[in-house]
Amino acid sequence: MKKKLVSAILCVAMVASIFTACGKKEETLPAPAETKGTAEETEEAAPTEKATEEYTIGVLMKQNADTFVKNIADAVQARGDELEGVKLLMNDAEGDVNQQISQCESLIAQDVDAIILNAMDAEGCNPIVDMCNEAGIPIIECNTLTTNEEYTCYIGSDDVDAGKIQSGFLKEVLPDDAKICIMYGPIGQSPQVYRKQGYEEGGILGGTYEVLQDQTANWKRDEALTLAEDWLTRYPDLNAIVCQNDDMAMGALEAVEAAGRKDDVVIVGIDAIDDAVQAVKDGRLDCTVYQDSKGQGATSVDVALKLAKGESVEKEVMIPFQLVTVDNVDDFIN
Repeated sequence: MKKKLVSAILCVAMVASIFTACGKKEETLPAPAETKGTAEETEEAAPTEKATEEYTIGVLMKQNADTFVKNIADAVQARGDELEGVKLLMNDAEGDVNQQISQCESLIAQDVDAIILNAMDAEGCNPIVDMCNEAGIPIIECNTLTTNEEYTCYIGSDDVDAGKIQSGFLKEVLPDDAKICIMYGPIGQSPQVYRKQGYEEGGILGGTYEVLQDQTANWKRDEALTLAEDWLTRYPDLNAIVCQNDDMAMGALEAVEAAGRKDDVVIVGIDAIDDAVQAVKDGRLDCTVYQDSKGQGATSVDVALKLAKGESVEKEVMIPFQLVTVDNVDDFIN
């Protein structure tokens, strides 16, 4: 009898133990539900973080001491300041290809979303394009080109056209047997190469004109002044100085005016920087060729932002050159 009673008590205890254990197991079930709830909250928070994401755009300018390049840099900065969620990292290579490459390496290390390149040298800056492609960073070439065509987009103007426009003007104002000197930009930069091609296609190189001398003045006003002074001394029958940018044209103009030879030496430039445009209006500079620095700079930022967001863009965005003479100069005065 006692054995049966003990057995009954043990059965009751075992059943109670089983129900107690089941009760404890049920208490642990909500934990996965709480974890799932946290994941849902994280998923809901993600779009908010994406909406406030800041895009970082690296900018590599070749040499801000050049007036036109500085105008582009200012336009880039101004456009970046206008856009919400855009951070610009501005760099000036100061005319040094190796420094520009090093600056690119630094931008890649900072994991920027896009890079705008104003290339210092057409050949020398090719590694920058390769580095950006290897890092998966879109690269927008602005104003100057590399010979490496694997860039994502080019924003600028056709420099061959600039040379042809200058050539057309000179053919209208100079005799067929004119004697000219040509001031180039740094040898190997894409504007120097393609504007020279424009001279060839336009007929002032390889045509009837006699080129007394051609030499680089590196886009610089002071170098152009010194070079023009030398040419004016050497060549008393010089008819024109053809300059591939306005800083050099203004330096050459200063030398020509100081020598008292403005009436017999034609001076032409490219870029339509402010003081060159004013010199055209004043009848001192014979012509310049307008290149839209603000348009190139602002458009480069817009394109860089689109690419950073994963949007597609055209391979090239071309902004035309325009001849500026005394006849239309008022249209170009700020």
